[in-house]
Amino acid sequence: MKNIADMKTENSLRPYGRLLAVTCALILSCATGPAVAAEPVVATTVQPKHPDSIARLLAGLPPSHADHAELVRSKAWTNHSATMQKSWAQVRDGQLAAMKTWRTAQLPKSCPVGDTLFYPFGGPDFLNAWVLFPECDTFVMFGLEPIGVMPDPAAMTAPEFAKLLTNVRESMVNLFARNYFVTSRMKLQLQTEQLRGVLPVLTMSMVLAGAEVVGIGPAPVPPAAGKKHNLDGVTIEFRVPGSPRLKRVIFYSFDASDKGIADYPQIMTYLRGLTPSTTLIKSASYLLHITEFRKMRTLILETSAFLVQDDTGVPFNDLIKRGWDMRAYGTYVVPIPPFEKKFQPELAAIYDAGKALPLPFRFGYHLNLGDNRSNLMIGRRAPTAAKKTAADR
Repeated sequence: MKNIADMKTENSLRPYGRLLAVTCALILSCATGPAVAAEPVVATTVQPKHPDSIARLLAGLPPSHADHAELVRSKAWTNHSATMQKSWAQVRDGQLAAMKTWRTAQLPKSCPVGDTLFYPFGGPDFLNAWVLFPECDTFVMFGLEPIGVMPDPAAMTAPEFAKLLTNVRESMVNLFARNYFVTSRMKLQLQTEQLRGVLPVLTMSMVLAGAEVVGIGPAPVPPAAGKKHNLDGVTIEFRVPGSPRLKRVIFYSFDASDKGIADYPQIMTYLRGLTPSTTLIKSASYLLHITEFRKMRTLILETSAFLVQDDTGVPFNDLIKRGWDMRAYGTYVVPIPPFEKKFQPELAAIYDAGKALPLPFRFGYHLNLGDNRSNLMIGRRAPTAAKKTAADR
């Protein structure tokens, strides 16, 4: 029987039909420059009113608007709230608390470089980005999952509302249990009649983290047609209670392979406009190790000046050759099936020499309880490193 990580990678790779009998496909962000809005964004597509209240309702938290006051009296919601809050407390007080402690000791207090975090291949994983880099103002993320819409619980019948809550719990279970989303399951879980796309998942993650959803609107780059996967995007503005400082998540759904990027070249212009950026890569199916994603790998090397990743990110040897200063954490072992051939001897040598520091939390694909095989790297780009990527274009 396949394990969860295998199911994720098999599904995400299938659209490309190459390499390892399964090959990955994911998504990216695009536009003509980083979005820095002084006022809350205004949606160009119809979204239900009060997105913060809806997100709280779905997350099992008391809603923030009177329109949803009656819904919390239902048995379906009280049971949902108890289940969600129990699961969230375990993650918050365990995995995420350990990450915060490590972050305080190992990462800069401010956003490491610039004010933007770039999280390629992260899907709707807002929580890891937020916990590690809470001082960044803009979070640019992408995945293959559709954007979708916020559900409107106030317009649902009691059975529809109960079904929505069931869908929500199913969509969050793997993030809570394993600290990443399972692409194969997300494809089904986020295309139900009641729950559609990553938008509900992103906003739920925000309110669980203590933020307030301020507005939902268009992404900097307008939708575009692709041969296999269309480009779509959304901007979600949020703030931490007590702070007037607006932050934003910009999420794009698209195919980030070389062939996919050719369908909407605006994304490359937009992403290069993020330079210099801080970059996070985890559980990325080793896409950046294969030829089909050469352009995205080159872009990351060109735009990033500070990098946090596991071994599924940019190949370690590529970073070293370009003069990056790398610091390793945790334990490095042969990758999970079907990625055993992505083992990196140069990276293993660092760990074998005893140069890696402890990693007090689970990260990447080795996420079973008690599993101490997670690895993580922090990289800082040398001033001349970006020039060395020109040959890869």
